[in-house]
Amino acid sequence: MFLPESIDLGHSEKYVLSIRIRPHGFTFSISDPEDGRNYCLRETSFSEKDNLAVNIQRIIFELSFLTQEFKQTNVIIVSSDYDLVPAPYFMVKEKDQLYNLTHTQQEGHILSDLIEKQDIVTLYSINDEIFGFLSRNLWDPHFFHHSTLLINLFENRGAANPNKSKMHLNFHENSMDVICFAGNKLVHSLTYENEPAANQAYFILKLWEICGFDQLEDIVYITGKADDLLIIRLQEYIKNIEQVSSPSEIYLWSEDAQNAPLDLLALSL
Repeated sequence: MFLPESIDLGHSEKYVLSIRIRPHGFTFSISDPEDGRNYCLRETSFSEKDNLAVNIQRIIFELSFLTQEFKQTNVIIVSSDYDLVPAPYFMVKEKDQLYNLTHTQQEGHILSDLIEKQDIVTLYSINDEIFGFLSRNLWDPHFFHHSTLLINLFENRGAANPNKSKMHLNFHENSMDVICFAGNKLVHSLTYENEPAANQAYFILKLWEICGFDQLEDIVYITGKADDLLIIRLQEYIKNIEQVSSPSEIYLWSEDAQNAPLDLLALSL
């Protein structure tokens, strides 16, 4: 897997490595925090029958440069299994018990992210074998759940309308993230996987109703590629729907950056 000539891993300590793991895929980016144009993205997908841990180990061993010392090494876990816990109620020693209260699969290594401005903690799970392998073989990795990065990115979107509620829909691979704010306060964050457009429309509109959002005043922001039929259905019920493109600075960077998932890009913005 070749890298662009502009990236000199003889000086890996000047770059940021970000690895993105989803149930059937592995992506990594190498970026220069001093020059956004120097951004490299590489990805691969696996069969549902493949063992994810075995595939990740194989890739890390084959691409041994991923184990070098970088300025920062990030690992993003993409999954629909996560919980949001108010920070005042969160205790590190009890994170396993908290997570297992709402999840039937009580296995894996439980991690947590603090969403500082919201005073909320994201709880999520990573396979024990994958966590141990990455912790041993990467240089001081920092772990994040993909929803944490999106919430941090979205919380300031629509600042010109601080009194309006906003629903952010982010489409990537076979997933849809739904992140809701009442003003600047986070009220919901959910991820749906492998759902047809009709189901997506139902989940969105039901959550809109539960949140008490206004059909004429509040706003839906859409990033990524949504099904055309879904957009048509939403327009029947919600007046303000905006398709949002990638952050403007990305268009001054490399083509790889323009193709990167939004949660991965959030680490470079």
